[in-house]
Parts: sequence; C-alpha cells; structure tokens
Amino acid sequence: FLQNGIVFGLDGTRVMISSAQVTNEGIPISWEVNPSVNPKPVKLPSFDLETIKAEDAIDDGKFEKPWRFGYTHSVDYGFEDGQWTTLDNGDRIWRLLVTSKGALSLNFIFDEFFLPKGGTVYLYSDDKKDLIGAYTSNQNQDSGILGTWLVKGEKVWIEYFEPASVSGQGKLHIANAIHGYRNADSQKETKDLNDSGDCNVDVDCPIGDDWEDFKERNKRSVALLILGGGSCSGALINNTEYDGTPYFLTANHCFEASTNPDAWAFRFGWISPNPVCAETTDSTDNTSELTISGSTLRARNEGSDFCLVEINQEIPAEWDRVWAGWDKSDDFPTFQVGIHHPSGDIMKICRDDDPAIKAPNGNPVAQTWEIVGDNGVPEGGWELGVTEGGSSGSPLFDQNGRVIGQLFGGGAACNGTVDNDDLDFYGRFAVSWDGDLPSERLRDWLDPNNVNIDTVESFPLEQTYDLDAAISAKIPDVNCGIVTVNPTITLTNFGLNEITTAIIEWNIDGGSNITINFSGSLMQYETETFNLPEITLSEGENIINASLISSNGSNDENSTNDNDSDVFNLEQDELFATTQVHLELLTDNFPQETTWEFRNLDGTILYTGGPYTESGTLFLEDFDVIANECYVFEIFDEAGDGICCGFGNGFYELTTDDDTVIFNGGSFEPSEATPISITESLGIDDNSIINNISMYPNPVNFTFTIDLGAVKTDYTYTIANVLGQQVHSGLLTLNKTVINAERLQSGIYFVTISDETNNTKVLKFIKK
Repeated sequence: FLQNGIVFGLDGTRVMISSAQVTNEGIPISWEVNPSVNPKPVKLPSFDLETIKAEDAIDDGKFEKPWRFGYTHSVDYGFEDGQWTTLDNGDRIWRLLVTSKGALSLNFIFDEFFLPKGGTVYLYSDDKKDLIGAYTSNQNQDSGILGTWLVKGEKVWIEYFEPASVSGQGKLHIANAIHGYRNADSQKETKDLNDSGDCNVDVDCPIGDDWEDFKERNKRSVALLILGGGSCSGALINNTEYDGTPYFLTANHCFEASTNPDAWAFRFGWISPNPVCAETTDSTDNTSELTISGSTLRARNEGSDFCLVEINQEIPAEWDRVWAGWDKSDDFPTFQVGIHHPSGDIMKICRDDDPAIKAPNGNPVAQTWEIVGDNGVPEGGWELGVTEGGSSGSPLFDQNGRVIGQLFGGGAACNGTVDNDDLDFYGRFAVSWDGDLPSERLRDWLDPNNVNIDTVESFPLEQTYDLDAAISAKIPDVNCGIVTVNPTITLTNFGLNEITTAIIEWNIDGGSNITINFSGSLMQYETETFNLPEITLSEGENIINASLISSNGSNDENSTNDNDSDVFNLEQDELFATTQVHLELLTDNFPQETTWEFRNLDGTILYTGGPYTESGTLFLEDFDVIANECYVFEIFDEAGDGICCGFGNGFYELTTDDDTVIFNGGSFEPSEATPISITESLGIDDNSIINNISMYPNPVNFTFTIDLGAVKTDYTYTIANVLGQQVHSGLLTLNKTVINAERLQSGIYFVTISDETNNTKVLKFIKK
C-alpha cells in the first residue's frame, strides 16, 4: 500500500522500488536490429582548452568552487537533429550521435525530458564499451530537466526507444553538452599543477581497527555528485524516522555553482577493487554504475555551508546503500574521518587523530570544524590521506561513525605521497541544524516529528535484534541565565518486535534514581519521549543519567544502547538591574552592511535596525526590558568583516540605566550575539558605589577628568582602544583625576576602572 509517497508491504515494512535506477540492464534496440541508416553526427565547437586549464590551475585550490572536469556547451538538440527508425511492429527508435574532438567523456543536460510508459533512453560510446541506461519514465521530473552521467570517449550516442502504443508522446531536448577534458585517470597530465594527488588513500585501505567497521558502512553512503561540468561529493543522511527518505547532504557552494538540483547526477559505490594507499601507482577502476539523476532542494545555508537535497527516486534496495547517522550535539570529536571523491576520482578516505576545533572560516564566513595539528596549531593537518577540489560537500565523521559536518574548504593538498600539513574546514552539522526558516536548516527534514535527540544511527541498522530498546537523555539548551529546565528521555524501538512495556531509571548528578514505567505500543523505529519534572541546574557541571532496566518484562538483547548521559556546564550570565538597555552604534565606512536585532528568549524580534546610509555616524537606541526576563542583542555585517577596524572605526556598546556596560565591541565577522539577563534592583553595595564614578568632558580634545565622588578608596584604571589594545594605565588616588589624552589618536577608547575587590566600571570616550 502507498502512504506519503512510500510503498509498504502487507507486513508494514518499506518496499524499495528498483525501477528508478540507471543500472545498465539490457541493451539498446539498435544493437539488435542494426538500422541501415545512421544519423549525421552533430559536432560540438572547439574551445580554448589552454585558457580553461590556466583557470583550473588557479581554481583547483579553491574549495568554494566544484572541481571542474568539463567545458559546458549550450546546445539546441532535439528530435529533428537525429534519425528515426521505425520497426516492423510500429515501434520506433531515435538516435543522435554527438562528437567533440579530444573529449575524454561527454555528459548532457536535458531541459525537456519526458518518457512515456515503456520508453527508454540509453547513452553509449561509439565503441559500445561504455553504456548508461536505461533511463525510463521513472526519471521524469516535474521540471522536465534531467542530467545524465558521463560516457567515455569523444563520440557518444543517445538512443530513445518508443513503443508504438505511445507514439509521439515522448519529449527530448538537450540544452547542454559537457566536453570532459580531464578525469581521474588523466589529471596528472592535464592538471598542470605540481600536486599529483599521490598522497590520497583509497577508501578500502586500512584506516585503523577502531574505525574499520564504521568505514565499511559509511562508504556505502557516499557518492560522487556531477553538477554539469563540475563535481562535488556528499552522502545519504538518515532521519529520526529511519524510513530511507533519500536525503543527500553536500555543500552550499556546490549548489551555488549549479543551482538546479534537477540536473544533478549521483554515482554511488565507485570504489577501486585494488586499493592504492598513498602511492604513485594508479588505482584501478570498477565496473559498477550505480547512478541516479535528479533531486529537489530542501534546505541550504551559507552560515555553515550546507545543502540538503532529496533525490527524486527511491534508492534501489539491491544497491545496498547506507544512510549515514549524525550527531548534532556539537561536542568535540576525539578524532575525525572524511570519505570523498577528490578531483572527481574514485572514492578516497582521510583521517585526523587530533581533535578538530571550532573556528569561523571562508568567504562568506561559515562556522566550521577545523582540521588542525597537535594542541590545536594550524600545522599538522591529516595524519592519513588528504582532500582536494571535488571533495567539497563530503561528510566528516566523528569517532562514533556519525556525520558532524561537510567539507567547505581549506589548504590541504598533496606533497608527493604525503600531505602538506595544511588545515581543512567543514561546516558544522550542529550549526546547520537550526535556522530562521525550514529552507535554511536541517531539523525540519531530519527530525520531522521533533523528537529532538542529539544522535541518530545509520540506516539500515548494522545488526537487527528481535528486542532492542534504546535510551537517549537530554538536558535542554540553557540560555540567558535560565536555570530551571525540563530534561527529556527518549525511548526508541530498534528491534523487530513491538515494545509494549519498559522500565527506565534516571537521576541527576548521580542522586537517587527515579523510575519511569512505560506501557503502550512502539513498533520498529518509533519513539516515545518523556518530559521529566522541572529541575534547577547548579553552576558548573550537571549530568542526567538514564538506564533501561527491562523491556517487555525481560532483559534487552542489545545492551550497548541501554544507557545514556547528557552533560551540561552552566555558567551564570551576569545579571543587570535596569528598565532599559541602551545601544550606541557608530557606523563604519560601509553602513549599508550593518543591521541588528533585539529579541526575547523565544526569538521574537522586539526591535530592529539598519541597514544604515550614513558612515561614521553615532546612532542611539533604547530597548524597554522587564525584570527576570532574558534578551539577546545580535549585530550583523553582510560582508562578514564586522564594523571595525578594516574599513572604519565603528563600534557598538550596550549599557544599563546607570551606564553599566553590558557589552561593547565592533570587531566580529558575520554576526555577534550578546545574551542579557535582567533582574530586580541589586540594592546598595560596593558594586553600586563604583557605578557612580563619572568622566567628563566627552568627546575629549586634550584632557578629561575621572570623578570618584565621595569614594575614599584607591582605584586603578586602564585605557584601551577598540581593538582591546591597552594604551595607558594608572592609579586614581584623588577624588578628581585629570588625565592627559593629547597623544592619543582620534577614535574610540574605553576606560576600565577597578577597585581592590575587582568590581569594575567601563567608561567610553571619543578622542577628537
């Protein structure tokens, strides 16, 4: 039966439809009937290959562009350009021969592709040694667009078979023909770079006993992605329903290079049968052609450089593919592994034993995992293998075999049979998880029922048990001083048998156990989430522990997923007593790039500002706030370079009613967010006394005065510029101290005043 576009058998299990693939089953009709009349070949025009190769010599080092293997011609080929042959029974075939001198391969993009039932399309080389097809009506897409896989050689036939019963119903028109001028076999001769790629490691080379099992599964998720004349990598990705929806994760910059996923083509399982492990020997090819065409964009975001598409056909069961698991916790990995297709080559693998760090990278800036050396230094890179152009979008796996990111860019490359010790960076999966809209985040697609668990295993499961319940515990994210939360525990059925009862125990920080008794019905891959009573977190480390005691009244057959913990470190935000938050913002030389939002904890935008039109101008804003509430101020720069100090000395500052500085800055990248916790009045104490200190005049020409009022104690002060560099310091021993600022350059400065108990006050002044 059919449900939500998915076919299920009578036993309720999902049925994979195998007719959508391009598997090279069968042969074109013309190979059997041998038509007496051949079409006149259509010839692609010549192009300046040397100029193209010179561009590649520069662009191959840029991960923000897919690796280019072919030159794209705009063409206008339809039925009138080929030859029709009618068979004795009324069926007919149409053939077109496309030639391009010197091409290593040819592939095509149809802007009109519709096959009636029974119709087939094959593509094959002139010597009939390379065959793609049959494409069938299952490849029809609403857009009418289809991208084909590559056929080797400079002469390629396109053959359409149309049964007599549907005569005239088929539609074919080719808009682009791609002349492949390099491939994995030829790039040493055509790449014109010193980098030969010899340090790459075939995916079936040893990767370490601790990851061999993960490798065997995860390599079955990875595919080479063809985008017209360029290539990227990516992987099938699982969702919390474990239903085999063909989601495919790659990089946003791959989408930017070819913005119509309808024309994308995917090849799975391209693995050398004789692996070469960082040697000068060439890898040998395999003959499998697990190719499929067409996908639909689901979500993308340059903030972590991710792109999620859904392949438009079911992945055939006989392909034995795997949907990779993932981890959105954003916890630091112990080590990480990448699987990819560098430079459009056969599948490779790389491993880094130094934990990745979190760092912004690229242009536009993305939040990434950075592959670094020992102790976080940039040198060190990969311990095994490397990445190249064409690896873009490939998955980064953690030590548990789960996806934590996809390749954005970097400087890693080969230096003979070893890598150059440079870094790579991958957009972080946890950052991709959330966004303003479903089209900008992963969670709506990979967690459609909002189960909100941090980890998902690969699908299908590596081993299936009759009785297999799994536990996942989670402390919700804590923001802006909120310390009372409702943890959750999720029970998932990975077994074949229905779960009707379960006993779960949980505790906080190893305290007394509390029992949950589940009674209901959970079929395979279904979940039940328990919202626990509200708890108050303490400052520092908080741990929730959960254990499955029994399921269906007996011990669970798979104990490896019966226990889980979640750790949250609470750092209390400073509390501010005020009725308003005050913003001062000085624009830089590009005010049109600057915007900001003032939001409550639910994400509702209460105030917003920008873009601005006046450079070097001070703007003032006031935001009404309520005691015991939390807010977030976030400033954005469209160019990703902040408002200080490359293009003007812009700054911004948030203060309370009594001029206490909440935050100030100006040097950031695409955005900077400041959480603000509002409390009732703090009362009279030493902190309120220091807040009464004042400074004048402002702006400053030559000197300014710091007025301590009636305070008797001594204070220290430091003066810093907007970059945080200290330019002056001293001691305040008088009630009124005059400070000479004549030598300071024009700009913005901050005076930090501190007493002996480390109470501080920050004052800002402008030096003319």
